Amino acid sequence: MQENLWGEEVILIQRKPQRTTGRHSSPAVPFTPDDCLYFGHTWQVIGMQGEKQCSVCHIRGYCPGCSPTPPVGAQPFFCTRHTPDTESR
Repeated sequence: MQENLWGEEVILIQRKPQRTTGRHSSPAVPFTPDDCLYFGHTWQVIGMQGEKQCSVCHIRGYCPGCSPTPPVGAQPFFCTRHTPDTESR
């Protein structure tokens, strides 16, 4: 038994840990393909050649800087590292 600062007995309650299912939670409002135009794509790696697919609109893409040989049916999208610099005037 434990006591608080005034010498009174404190009863500790043990809580059970919450179980997690291991799955990613889905957003409260599901995204639509139109959202990719405003917020950008949500990429997932799907191939061995650096090919990626958007989990929302299912477009297939690759980075020309990372993969100089384009995968079949994939559109070029630069990754953060290979995005060309643009000068602001």
